[in-house]
Amino acid sequence: MSALLPHRRALVTGASSGIGAATARRLAVAGYRVALLARRQEALEEVRASLHGTGHLVLAADLTDTSQVARALEGLASAWGGGLELLVNNAGMGYRARVEELEEATLRQVFETNVLAPLLLARDALPLLRQGDSPVVVNVASVVGRRGIPGQSAYAASKAAMCSMGEALRIEWAEEDIAVCTLCPALTATGFFDAQPNPSGLEDPDLSSADPAESVAEEVLALSYEPHPERTLRWKWRLLGALTPFAPRLADRLLVRRLGGGWTVPRR
Repeated sequence: MSALLPHRRALVTGASSGIGAATARRLAVAGYRVALLARRQEALEEVRASLHGTGHLVLAADLTDTSQVARALEGLASAWGGGLELLVNNAGMGYRARVEELEEATLRQVFETNVLAPLLLARDALPLLRQGDSPVVVNVASVVGRRGIPGQSAYAASKAAMCSMGEALRIEWAEEDIAVCTLCPALTATGFFDAQPNPSGLEDPDLSSADPAESVAEEVLALSYEPHPERTLRWKWRLLGALTPFAPRLADRLLVRRLGGGWTVPRR
């Protein structure tokens, strides 16, 4: 993976911070030209200034506004002459709340950001991917997309939808020779938990053993070179997700033991 690939072009959403910014930096070092898409123009400019190489783009847009996204993609096509080798659907928002605390407006925002936006972006970016050389899509989901956890039912459901989206697109786009990968990070040390709504102040997880954003970025780069259908970054979560459909009671017990926080194992 040491060869530089200056002809390859990547679009990274949620690129103003966290995993998105780390991914943009790693791709740029590998030789990609990177288009940074998020809402905050100033933050995107700061990330672009930190990137290795030249030719990178800032595309300030709200992913939930299809007209803004359309303009961003037009800007990308104009600047790069069309074509895209890598789409990283990374942007997302969390929601830490028990079901009885869920507010409809926030719930809709989670699904518009985490489900509708990446699905519509995949649709709208398809003409560019078709013009790319060995194009790859990496959808950044989460381990909770394969095993829901208490206090994050909305977020987990949105990431489960992203996992399902990846499964469908892998087959839909096989004839196009567009590889679609689902990446499921575990706990990652970013500002994600600080930014998410948490109406009753549920305890955030301990980040002392969390993966750095750079390790997730490294996996995105690896998938761009050698696509895999799905990759989970913690083997225990992979096992728990696989166990749940076959032994849900055992999976519940193991999860409650792992989470702590006063949750109760279901009795029936």
